[in-house]
Amino acid sequence: MDAASKTLVEELRGFLTVAREASDARAALRPHVRAFGRNASRPLSLLAFGKASLEMMDEAVQILGERVVRGIATVVPERLAALAREREEAIRACGVRLLPADHPLPTKRNVAAAGEVRDFVSSLAPADSLLVLVSGGGSAHLTLPARGLTLDNLRDATRALQRAGRTINELNCVRKHCEQLKGGRLAALSRAGEARVLVLSDVLGDPLDVISSGPFAPDSTTFAEALEVVEKSIGGDAAPEIAAHLRRGTRGEIAETPKQGDPAFAGVTTSVIANNASVVDALLAHAESRGIKVVEIWKSIDGEASAIAARIGAAVRSMPHDKQRRAIIVGGEWTVKVTESSGIGGPSQELALALAMQLRGLPAAALCFSTDGVDGPTDGAGAIVDGRTIDAADAAGLDGAAALAAHDSYGFFERLSGANHLKTGPTGTNLNHVVVVLIDSR
Repeated sequence: MDAASKTLVEELRGFLTVAREASDARAALRPHVRAFGRNASRPLSLLAFGKASLEMMDEAVQILGERVVRGIATVVPERLAALAREREEAIRACGVRLLPADHPLPTKRNVAAAGEVRDFVSSLAPADSLLVLVSGGGSAHLTLPARGLTLDNLRDATRALQRAGRTINELNCVRKHCEQLKGGRLAALSRAGEARVLVLSDVLGDPLDVISSGPFAPDSTTFAEALEVVEKSIGGDAAPEIAAHLRRGTRGEIAETPKQGDPAFAGVTTSVIANNASVVDALLAHAESRGIKVVEIWKSIDGEASAIAARIGAAVRSMPHDKQRRAIIVGGEWTVKVTESSGIGGPSQELALALAMQLRGLPAAALCFSTDGVDGPTDGAGAIVDGRTIDAADAAGLDGAAALAAHDSYGFFERLSGANHLKTGPTGTNLNHVVVVLIDSR
């Protein structure tokens, strides 16, 4: 079946497969670990943290084998339960400890795991080579409060900043100055002769000091900037312990995070091995292989999901008639400012609902997908919508506009019979979000 004979929704399911394959942590990691193994001459120690840590650690152990002398991986327990027992045994046989850690909000076991990571890295010697495998969710996994702060202090401040719509850069600026391992502090603890850091980036633009709060990267932010984020976003009174800690830092009573040029980074080299842009590139290649004309490619797009949907809708409506099927491909990190709404959803599901309204009556369809397979606090990963979705909702007695206003995109798609509500299950990899819009020939 060629591109012209497939329906738009069928065609978009092919794009979904490509997006998932392009987000595969093992495939992205494999060539880099092989190169590291060929070049490393010291005993190999491994460290992995983030939602893809188990898959990345397993792949590294398969490649490096008996050369691995020890390691730690902070692991989402559900991911471990899905791993074949023989693979778990093989990982542990290499001296790698698998420590449970939760996401998105850290728990006591995250703090315990982060303490183990601190002790592990501190024990390394100049004769050691350290391979560090980083993926989205690493900030939560490496939660270790600074002296005088508690886990509850950090959790409460994180929730408040997220609800206030703060960017990941701002959120991680605060984290780096309220914890023990972030903002280059983990690198400062290490005495390994070399540290090779391989990163799956979940932050647009790939700023190394922001991804997982940059435990092995020079920090470009300060205590003063972190305090400003807190005071302007939620007010110091809403997080008094955090604000007091940051004020002590601004007065020089607490050491700043390591900056560019610090000796802590002398033996550290870092590579981003996959990111949102690489997923967009894979989608572009797929479209071209299907004879679909890509008329617009938007990379590193951020902002409110509804606003992005309006922009996409305007682009579709402004397109001239064409005999060839066309596509718009978008990659980025969209957000939803939920305030006090009672609905359930996530950025990609909200974008899909907003796009369904924008595309109503048009010969177009859209795939909205969160690459980690988890969109907001739901088991949804996004949705596929087309020009008929809202008509179908009306016929079923569903109010799309009301659902959008209540930020209840998950409930909307759950109640819409026959809806293409995507439930891929957690992929273990977060490379942000993608949208593919197909416009039929007309």
